[in-house]
Amino acid sequence: MRKKAYMICFILILIVCAALVIGGCGVRQAMPPSGDDKNDAVEASGGGENVVDAQDTDQEKKPADSEKPSDSSGSAGTDEKPAASAPDKNEGPSKGSDRSILGIPDAIDIRAEDDGNLLVIVNKYHAVSKDYKPKNLVTIDNRYGTWENMEMKDEAYKAYKKMYKDAADLGYNLKLCSAMRSYSTQKTLYENAVKNQGRKTANIRSAYPGRSEHHTGLAIDVTSASMGWGLRQDFADYPDGQWIDDHCHEYGFIIRYPKGKTDITGYDYEPWHLRYVGVDAATYIMENHLTLEEYVEQI
Repeated sequence: MRKKAYMICFILILIVCAALVIGGCGVRQAMPPSGDDKNDAVEASGGGENVVDAQDTDQEKKPADSEKPSDSSGSAGTDEKPAASAPDKNEGPSKGSDRSILGIPDAIDIRAEDDGNLLVIVNKYHAVSKDYKPKNLVTIDNRYGTWENMEMKDEAYKAYKKMYKDAADLGYNLKLCSAMRSYSTQKTLYENAVKNQGRKTANIRSAYPGRSEHHTGLAIDVTSASMGWGLRQDFADYPDGQWIDDHCHEYGFIIRYPKGKTDITGYDYEPWHLRYVGVDAATYIMENHLTLEEYVEQI
């Protein structure tokens, strides 16, 4: 009898232990992941023709983190890898996207060599080849930029240095965060924009490789201390941005993608994106509120 009672107690103990084990496993599965788990969400990066989260491999980032530029979404430059589906010649720029000016229309022509024309148009209709190389490139002094070893055409560089000096005399602290870009750099920028923003938005904020003005060596993106070395559409609301808007033509530069002209340029308003065209052309364009496309059609 006593043996039978011991047996019953032993069985009850086994049942209770089994219930505790099962309950414990259920609680563990329901627990949220610990705070040490990595967040796989990708932060979208803005920036159109201006995107600064990629540079040529021979362009080293300046060591000062305080001068690392941020794009129009406010996120700092990153080392994000390109999207898996890279655009290439075989795929064609219009595949799966809008062929209008707000998308990527078929190119009318592809320029292979730099003929020295300051009014050369590189946009969604007029492209450059992978091997296009601007002539008379010079390396920008590091004090003028947030990145090292950037390049631009000599004539445009001389004009920028004069504008920089005059701005500094007025107390404005300007820097370049992008200048000439290679085809491969632009390809990475465009792929990242598509991955982070979606193709529709990317197509009005980032140029398809071969269709960026930065390939010409005549385009620059200008930021300032007041912007925290970033790029935002309210740049012209700040004294230094307003000064650039009012006076850049005196040095031969224009605001390449002005407000309200997206249906002509194909891109959102970018008060930071300057294009060198020479003083006479720049003065006429800015005083008459034209785009480069509209100006070239008139001459």
